[in-house]
Order: sequence, then structure tokens, then C-alpha cells
Amino acid sequence: MKRKLFALATLGVVFAFNANAQDDADADHTVAISIPEVAILDLEGSTSVSLSVDAPTEAGEAVDFSGATNNAVWVNYSSIGGASETSRTVAAKISNNSVPSGMLLKVTAGADAGNGDGTMGSSAGQITLTSTDQTVISGIGSAYTADGSSNGHQLTYALELDPTAGSYAQIDFDEDVTLTITYTISNL
Repeated sequence: MKRKLFALATLGVVFAFNANAQDDADADHTVAISIPEVAILDLEGSTSVSLSVDAPTEAGEAVDFSGATNNAVWVNYSSIGGASETSRTVAAKISNNSVPSGMLLKVTAGADAGNGDGTMGSSAGQITLTSTDQTVISGIGSAYTADGSSNGHQLTYALELDPTAGSYAQIDFDEDVTLTITYTISNL
């Protein structure tokens, strides 16, 4: 019996050394990396914008649109694209109501404030807002602007007299309106 136990113990030690003998100087395993597609934006700062024209102080003068501007809103975004989404845009449109007769509502996105990283978008210049999406920022790659006011692109709104002849005649003081402006980040 002792001989059988000794033989089994010896056999177990031989198998243990054989198992270790299969190791060599290196080994490997897999690591799975997952990167999500990201396309989100946010409006920061004062998201309630008021624009008004100044009444003339002298008879015979027109209302003054020069003070009808506001730059209290900032667009922040985070974007991670893929091989098929080489760049993204931010578009804006008026989602409800319309600009009062005789006037135009314009918006300009400033250059990125420089507090994030990546391929930042660039301003499309001043655009006239309508009920159709208008590109405000283009060329966004994988990037983030940083969060909050003073980060991303500052928006400047301007209310102007429509330069079309007869537009001043269309202005009506009873036409106060609240508009909803919708911003969307999407693939180009």
C-alpha cells in the first residue's frame, strides 16, 4: 500500500513539473477597448434672451436697432466621430412662431474659447434664423469645448430691420413674440 501511495505521489509531482514546463518567457491575453460615439450639445449662460429696439428721441428719426443685441449664450459640445462621420455641424432654427414683420433675427457663433481639446468647429458667420436649420458651426471633429459659460462658442443675437423696401412700414408694436431657437449637433 505504501508503495502505491509513493508511486501516486511521485506521479503527481511529475505532472506538476510538466505543467510548469509549458510556460515560457512571455504570455498574452486580450483587452477589449470600447469608444462610444458622442454627439451632444448644451446651451450655457443666460438661456432667456431679450431683444428690443429703442424708440427715437427726436421726431422724424427711426427706431434704433443698434442696441438690439445679446451675447449671453454659449454653445458647449462633446463629439467623438468615426471613420464615416468625419465632421459634424451645429445648426439652429426657429422652432415656434416667427420673427415680427419687417425684422430679421440673426445669430453669429464666435470662435471656440480654447478651453477644451480636439478638432473644434468654426463659425459659419452671421446667419439669419428661419424655421429651417441653418449651419452655425461646422467642421467639428472629435472634440470637447469644456462646460459652462465662457466655454465653447459665444452666440451673438442681433435684431435688425429687414433691408427689403417697405419693411419699416410692416413694424407693429403689438407684435411682441417669444421665439424658441433650437440648436442641433449632427453629422455632416
